Amino acid sequence: MLFRSVTVEGHVVDLRVEGDHIAAVRKAGSLAAAPGEALVEGGMLTPPLAEPHVHLDAVLLGARTPNRSGTLREGIANWAAVRGSLTREDVTERASTVVGWYERHGTTRIRTHVDTGCPVAVEALVALREALRGRVELQVVAFPQEGILRAPGRRAAWEAALDAGCDVVGAIPHFERTTEEGWESVRLAFATAEARGLRVDLHCDETDDPGSRNLEVVCAEAMDRGYAGRVVAGHCTALHSYPNPYAAKVVELVASAGVQVVANPLDNVVLQGRYDSYPRRRGLTRVDALWAAGATVGVGHDSVQDPWYRLGTANLLDAASMLVHGGQLTGEDQMRRVVRTLWHENHLPFGPPPQLAVGHRADLCWWPGDEVHLLIHRPLPRVWRGGAELAADPTG
Repeated sequence: MLFRSVTVEGHVVDLRVEGDHIAAVRKAGSLAAAPGEALVEGGMLTPPLAEPHVHLDAVLLGARTPNRSGTLREGIANWAAVRGSLTREDVTERASTVVGWYERHGTTRIRTHVDTGCPVAVEALVALREALRGRVELQVVAFPQEGILRAPGRRAAWEAALDAGCDVVGAIPHFERTTEEGWESVRLAFATAEARGLRVDLHCDETDDPGSRNLEVVCAEAMDRGYAGRVVAGHCTALHSYPNPYAAKVVELVASAGVQVVANPLDNVVLQGRYDSYPRRRGLTRVDALWAAGATVGVGHDSVQDPWYRLGTANLLDAASMLVHGGQLTGEDQMRRVVRTLWHENHLPFGPPPQLAVGHRADLCWWPGDEVHLLIHRPLPRVWRGGAELAADPTG
């Protein structure tokens, strides 16, 4: 098929797909449609999107576990109450449904955390990863929802999940019993990842407490172990509340260490600030300051109708929109940067971002219009995987 006069990375070009690969990218107006060749005119083409932070083990459980207070603590408690009753079939069915939603919204790579306190969920998502090969790239993070060191048996369950085939080492240092044990869990996660040849992805300082200071330890470990580009720190909402001089130090460390911060604006804009009266903090990490320092930032959906966040449709543009609004990133260049993150920086936890270039696989999203930031207000994209267009039904 031929995309004629289509915008790609700010340039108007003609792009031809033959089979499952991109065959030509030429100056706009230089390619003519061949007999029988499908033609799409105008609009914008982007690479597929990537999801760097979601919890597929808990998706669609919100109706079973209503969060009456809307708080992070109740979400964790509700999940802990239900996880023991889950079956592998239930986890697989719910996760598969939401993966289908992600696909229809143009997402081809998904990094999911799985609670290592639920062996059934670990088995289900590791098996689903294999079942999805060639369709969606799924990475599974061994995530100790209630800490590694907080109680007996949790470290063993975390290690068992890694033995079962999880791809990435997770931790949640701010949830450990003491500050020192939180730091110990960070060092343990890095040592374990290094020994196993894996990457690191931590829930880090997801709190309003300005005294929660794990991110600097994450950066120090990444620097000392040469782990630049292999570490994700999710949430980092305490950074929002740090005193400005200390925040400036940590932001510089993040950039120097090559740690990628993943903001999760849909969850954090409603879960943070719960100890405030008025004014209430937004609870989002300092995206603009991280950008200014040269740090890498991703945008995650985090929850899809689960015990923490009852809403969500697996559309990463919703997360981008919330970040634009909640982070006051409404400058033209800022909006473009947030949206572009979905198909650029969001891919970095998986490897190099895909390119729309000759010889590359024809995984494409076509959008009406040619302004990147306006995608937030556009309808669903038309999505091609390996040159074949997906059906329009997001539940299909």
